[in-house]
Amino acid sequence: MTLNLLKSVKWTLLILVLTICCKPEEIDEPTVYNIDTSLAKYVDKFFEEANSRGIRISKENLIVKPGSNTSDFTDICGKCTQNTKFPKLQRTVEINMASSPCWKNISENDKEALVFHEMGHCLLNRIAHKNDTFADGSPKSIMVANNTDLYGPCIYVFDENPTLCNKTNRRKYYIDELFDEKTAAPSWAR
Repeated sequence: MTLNLLKSVKWTLLILVLTICCKPEEIDEPTVYNIDTSLAKYVDKFFEEANSRGIRISKENLIVKPGSNTSDFTDICGKCTQNTKFPKLQRTVEINMASSPCWKNISENDKEALVFHEMGHCLLNRIAHKNDTFADGSPKSIMVANNTDLYGPCIYVFDENPTLCNKTNRRKYYIDELFDEKTAAPSWAR
């Protein structure tokens, strides 16, 4: 009888310990929604594009701001900081607005693409870069590692005329693909 009681107590304690140890961690820290005014139009457009596709993204737990001039931020144009294990923790997008190749000398469409790219990391769980290209060499995704010239002149020809250096007609595809990775290849890439 005593042996059976000891076995029962042992199993009960083991189950109790496993239950306590395996309980998922929860971190409950306050988060904020704070968008720098210089980047607000791009953030607003991101949410408009999501809504137009029936995707509802909560406007909370997001900071979007110019990046600070630190040594780890000189070689990148933007970054998303988030805790993938605890996604409810604060998410922050920083854009390197001090850099000429990253911000000062690029088009409005490319600025939008950069902000959308970083928000794709933070809000759409597009953690990895997608560096695949179409046969013509154009990126298959706005989530390409170096997207600062996604709409830059003369890389993609507008209306198949090399003298017209404008590829903004490709914006719709890139935005569609950002929100839906299964978007079919566009006609211009075939």
